[in-house]
Amino acid sequence: MKNMIPRDDRVSTAYWTNAIEVLTRSVEEFRPFSHRFRAEDVRAGIIRTTANFDNALFLLGARYSAGHPASELADDVASVVTIWETWNQYAAQSADGFPLDPLTFDDKPPYYYALWLSSVARCVGVDPDVRVRMIEIVTAGGGADPVLGTLLGIEPVRDSVWHKRPFQNLLTAAVGEPARAEAALLRYVQAWEKNISFIWWAPALKAVQGDQFETYFGYWAWEAAGLVVARGLDDTALRASPYYPADLVDGMQDR
Repeated sequence: MKNMIPRDDRVSTAYWTNAIEVLTRSVEEFRPFSHRFRAEDVRAGIIRTTANFDNALFLLGARYSAGHPASELADDVASVVTIWETWNQYAAQSADGFPLDPLTFDDKPPYYYALWLSSVARCVGVDPDVRVRMIEIVTAGGGADPVLGTLLGIEPVRDSVWHKRPFQNLLTAAVGEPARAEAALLRYVQAWEKNISFIWWAPALKAVQGDQFETYFGYWAWEAAGLVVARGLDDTALRASPYYPADLVDGMQDR
């Protein structure tokens, strides 16, 4: 991590170094099961794939927090998409005494993860085939609402946001006229930490004691940056927020 300045200084540079080492090692250890469906050992595949889903998402976040170039996140997006696909393959199979539910947007966390991936992809750019695969997992999850539709550039299958609480302001940001959209997005970002409190890792920063990785991978409102880029909104008011990943937007404007 030489010559890199962390974007998140809530923890030490040494913490980010350790986080990336731990998460990279974990992703690679479980990759044979999480990045390819293993019909011969569904139980082991389920265990490793569910673990690696979090590992790969956290690695994406930790890389950004540590100061890695935003362009590197495209590979992490593709990795998570692959794991999501594998998860759904395992969910379609039966493992004795070890069932796995598919990732659907009836639950808030999968919906939020879809927002996260779609937003980063919109900001950093991904290969066309990765975008197509993202659309496929969104379809499998229940289909795009107007927020996901705006981020992915596709027609939504419903008019309402998947979860009014806490995402109603994102709906306004996705479809409202610019002034209303910008105001709604500011309200969302100002309440961001409360908005994502339903996810199990939300209080992770409180567990950090030193330089060893403790689940915390950075707090970033990826979805805000994604909507700014997708709609060309003015993000001046958002830039004061510690949760707003401004250089994702800046990098998109520079390309």
